[in-house]
Amino acid sequence: MKYVTLSNCEILPQKTVLIILPAIFLAAYIYTAVRLYRLMPETTLLRILVPILFIVGIIAIILFFTLGEKMNISVAGSLYTFSTGWLIAFLYFLIAVFLIDIFRLLNGFFHFIDRNTVYRIFTNNTTTSLIVFGSVALILLYGNIQYHNKKKQHINIESDKIHNPVRIVGISDLHIGYTISAREVDKWVKMINSENPDIVIIAGDIIDNHLRPLMQDSTESVLRKINTRMGVFACTGNHDLMFAVNEDEDFYERAGITLLRDSTHSINGITVIGRDDHSNIKRKSLNSIMEKVNRSTFTILLDHQPLKLEEASEQNIDFQLSGHTHRGQIFPISLITDKIFELSNGYLKKENTHFFVSSGIGIWGGKFRIGTRSEYLVLDLTPS
Repeated sequence: MKYVTLSNCEILPQKTVLIILPAIFLAAYIYTAVRLYRLMPETTLLRILVPILFIVGIIAIILFFTLGEKMNISVAGSLYTFSTGWLIAFLYFLIAVFLIDIFRLLNGFFHFIDRNTVYRIFTNNTTTSLIVFGSVALILLYGNIQYHNKKKQHINIESDKIHNPVRIVGISDLHIGYTISAREVDKWVKMINSENPDIVIIAGDIIDNHLRPLMQDSTESVLRKINTRMGVFACTGNHDLMFAVNEDEDFYERAGITLLRDSTHSINGITVIGRDDHSNIKRKSLNSIMEKVNRSTFTILLDHQPLKLEEASEQNIDFQLSGHTHRGQIFPISLITDKIFELSNGYLKKENTHFFVSSGIGIWGGKFRIGTRSEYLVLDLTPS
């Protein structure tokens, strides 16, 4: 029986999760819609628009994930952008009405405010409605600005395995597809090239969904513009394995990317090791991959999901780059990823191994970063 795991612990059978999670989501969705409807005054346009928004939002989600690949690319992209962005807006509406109901419940016990006053504030109230909708709108605006503001993270590692300085740019979770176009990727490429990297490494999830929108945009020609002295190397992510690898594995080669699937590449005293994503249950063990690696070289491990960090330490890997977590993308989901992963974002040194988990240069779905950042890594290797 297949189990859904939280970190390394088996939690629930997969079939049970596939029933429970949609049921919880639907209950929360209906609860939020009903509470917002009761909050708004009967005479306002919002009383009409909000039910429509909730209905269209759920229809858009269902349509894209069932029929998206059969639609016109522009239509599918619009559905995907709207539906995934709406999910984030819905989360903050859910938090708002939940906090209101918690307050009303506590007031029922402790009587902070007269009950009739509380009823007037939270039922058919224009001011409260505008505060809730305005707050969510401002949060989303802030989140979109944060997403587009890419942050540079810098690490310097000294090593006696390095004889000449090497600059590496590391990225992860590009999620190129219906929401992230070749035009946006072109901006990233220029940003990467401005760092004058010797090597570029990518820790998986280059693509988001199917390759169809990338092929229409000729995204591979944009990725080929990355300028390096020693090459561009990547491992697979779970999205890559679900879609691009099965549809056209040559896509990466045309994009100028050396895709390492449980394999290695050595150049100028540096060995880059790329593991297939953890979702591939048949991927090789790190121990078996390392058997043929020259240990006198500086070793860089690309492993999309930051699980079992001790494996890299036990193999004396010098540096590991991972992604996958996005650090939840938005608060409070970031609190969950921080609990699930030993390192959900940032730098850590464990034994003699340096780790960096990127929250991603791109994003899944709606372009909002709330309490997290879009980032890229600049790693300078210098002789010790």
